[in-house]
Amino acid sequence: MKRSQRWSLTLVLGLVVTGNASAMAQNTAVSADTSLTITILVHNYAEVDHKTLMEAERIAAGIFRKVKVETRWTNAAPAPKIDQENSTDEGSLHLTNIALNIVSRVMADRLGVPNKAMGLAPGTEPDRKVVYVFYASVEALAETQVRAVYEGSIRRPATTAQILGHAIAHEIGHVLLNVQSHSAIGIMRGDWNLKDLRDVASGFLLFTPQQAEAIRAEVARRVGVRRFGQLQTVEVTGRAAPRHSSHLP
Repeated sequence: MKRSQRWSLTLVLGLVVTGNASAMAQNTAVSADTSLTITILVHNYAEVDHKTLMEAERIAAGIFRKVKVETRWTNAAPAPKIDQENSTDEGSLHLTNIALNIVSRVMADRLGVPNKAMGLAPGTEPDRKVVYVFYASVEALAETQVRAVYEGSIRRPATTAQILGHAIAHEIGHVLLNVQSHSAIGIMRGDWNLKDLRDVASGFLLFTPQQAEAIRAEVARRVGVRRFGQLQTVEVTGRAAPRHSSHLP
């Protein structure tokens, strides 16, 4: 990855007691269209324990299943070193593959991101296929709930696995929505407050219906490119979807 490439910070670690209420996509269980499938290549640089990582992947998969997109998860061997000039080669990935790098604080420092950042989706161009989640920041956010539990602001704190799973879905959401900005509601919020963490614990912090529609359209486009080698116009809920959609509330 070239040093000149602009790194776009995404989810920022922050615990704010008050804030806008989250709006949710439909909470009912839905079956994903198996033709709308993306593969997540997991590079566990942070050495997250197996149980936590498997639970986080299950949670993230469930979030995408609610928007009728299926996910496949594959553990990939991490590279010996990761920095802005030596990271996953996007050119070697199919459009339906997304490389997820879960990195430690030391590795995050090498990437030159602020300590408060919990993740990023580098670049601004279409067809991005690489995201990062900073595990130390995930753990820090989980720990900040301790005082809130003591004061009674939270009765059921979100687990580290739940926060990690939602952070993963958030970062992949940036890639599939082709946006760098955040929304005011839902899982694509930039600063998660106590209300958001309660929703994380309950499984209610989700993509909005508009975001869900845009994600389905983008996955369908990527699947079409892989199958046919050309851009496809796809039909989503009765109307043609554009090549890239960033319809956010």
